Amino acid sequence: MSDSSPANARRGPGRHIDLPTNDTLMPRREFAEDVLGVTDKTASRMNLPTAYIGNVAHILKNESLRVVAERVHRPNQRKSRG
Repeated sequence: MSDSSPANARRGPGRHIDLPTNDTLMPRREFAEDVLGVTDKTASRMNLPTAYIGNVAHILKNESLRVVAERVHRPNQRKSRG
C-alpha cells in the first residue's frame, strides 16, 4: 500500500475545542501522530475516551494522556507496598 492513498493523506490541522473543564478535544489522528508518535489505528486500539464530531474521532487530550501514563511501567518494576 502506498503512502499516497487518500486514506493516508495528511489533512490540515484539525479543530481543537477548548472545554470549561480545562481539557481540550482534539482529533485522535493528530493526537496519535503528534503527541504519542503512533498511527491512528494504534491509538484506536488503546481504548482512549473518544467522541465523534462530524465523522471525526476526537479525544480529550489531558484524560487520554492520563490513561496512557497509567499503562506505562518499567520492566520488572516492584509493586508498591501499602
